[in-house]
Amino acid sequence: MTAPSRDSLVEAIAARRAQDPLVGAKIGAGEILRRLLEAMATSRGVHVESLLAVCGALAGQACQASLLARARATGHTEPPGLHRVDTRDGSSFLVGDPLLQGLFNDSHALWSLAAAAAQQAGCTDLPDPAALWRQGMDSMGREDFGVPQVPAAHQPSPDSLQSLPSLWPALLPLAQRLCPDPVEWPVLFGLLVQKAITMGREVIDPCLALRIVMDTAVASAMKVVPGTLEPPSPAGGATSGQG
Repeated sequence: MTAPSRDSLVEAIAARRAQDPLVGAKIGAGEILRRLLEAMATSRGVHVESLLAVCGALAGQACQASLLARARATGHTEPPGLHRVDTRDGSSFLVGDPLLQGLFNDSHALWSLAAAAAQQAGCTDLPDPAALWRQGMDSMGREDFGVPQVPAAHQPSPDSLQSLPSLWPALLPLAQRLCPDPVEWPVLFGLLVQKAITMGREVIDPCLALRIVMDTAVASAMKVVPGTLEPPSPAGGATSGQG
């Protein structure tokens, strides 16, 4: 369902950017969380582990999409420093320092935002970021790729792990509208992750919440969604139907 007064919201964000450069990301995180909670609600409420997995996967995809959009703006099909890896199961992945930096080391990187929320919620045993990255690298092409390394009782539902191909293109237009600069997309979804971790603090150990988020984010940042590496169609030419 489309929220009313979208143009007014965009105008309000533009007016506030001088005072708060991240206002679009902050408002966008709240709006996307509202939509996810509405879509994932059942008679028993929202399954927190599944919500965390979805938010983590979206944050990882945002990192990849931001890099691709910024590369294309400078005339590259793929970001310099990223390498495509094809595995025997027919999957394709992107690996390289730009993704590593975007997930863990950049200003407002997902790791910084998610770990801060987890610590504030009470987590005192943060995972090793290098180990999180290695887990993603080592599991490429395996059945456990993207499956959070948490106890079975805290696994997200299988459906939630398969939802990104439909969720990402549905939510990206809103992110683009509120955050026209692709640099802000990972920030928006990182703030979304923060909200999800904070919301679930009474239901799940925040250290487990952080692990769910980061495992799904790393995998999603690496995994190539079909069509995303294809350059945009020329103006006036045929389109792929992605709108």
